[in-house]
Amino acid sequence: MPLLSRLAVVLTLLIPSPLAAQQEEWIAAIRGTVDIEGGLMRLAAQREGLIAEVLVNEGDRVTAGQVLARIDASEAELQTRTAELEFEQARLQGEIASMRLRHAEDEVARLSSMAAADAIPRKDMDAANRALDLARAEADQARIAAALAENRLAVARLDIAAREVRAPVAGVILRRSARVGDATTTNTVTEMFLLAPDGARVLKGQLTEQFVGQVRPGQEASLMSERDGDIALRGRVLRIAPIFGTPGQGQANPGQTEANSVEIVISIDDEAARDLILGERLVARIRP
Repeated sequence: MPLLSRLAVVLTLLIPSPLAAQQEEWIAAIRGTVDIEGGLMRLAAQREGLIAEVLVNEGDRVTAGQVLARIDASEAELQTRTAELEFEQARLQGEIASMRLRHAEDEVARLSSMAAADAIPRKDMDAANRALDLARAEADQARIAAALAENRLAVARLDIAAREVRAPVAGVILRRSARVGDATTTNTVTEMFLLAPDGARVLKGQLTEQFVGQVRPGQEASLMSERDGDIALRGRVLRIAPIFGTPGQGQANPGQTEANSVEIVISIDDEAARDLILGERLVARIRP
């Protein structure tokens, strides 16, 4: 659409003719951009290292949990193998301790009947009981050592898993910054992928202070694309930020000459919302 035609569409929407106002009454008009409810997701690595593999490209659709990239895990794999051997060693030591415990229990049971008949010296029975107590302590120690080794193995395996960058939700890769051979760091968050989740499309814009108090959540809205005037959609006001300026960036400067505004989010109800381009500009007219 030529620039002059697009400007004409915008002016028509923002400053409608008396006839248009009679056909559809509205109390406020805003301009905003198409976004995703909850926003885009910037994915970064959880571990430092060199990127060994990148498995997706821009525009690819991914599923929740899909591996997008891998950080070199050579050292982590070696530590995991060491932890596996330590766990196996602790397990075998636990089996040996259990065998000694069973033997000590059998010996005490055997000598108990003989001691009851005064067939053996009392010191032999006392020695068997002390051996049983020692075997029990060694078995407990072996169980604790095996549990510690198992925990170390679990940590090592988690470290390998943390070197895989996965998609937390289904969506589309909008930007891929990761390249094989690049180094990642956890000192500063380095974006590897920009993901657009498969969430609902919304319109985010600024509601000027002259309309604050007149517009409330739940009011219906008519939306039209500045790019293509034939794209007409319906929506509803979802929420209005209770602060002038951009939320999270402090209050607007009281001395500024521009009119204050609050952020407003409007749902886009039509199925055609899926065909909208993120960042596309829309004009919304809000009904009373």
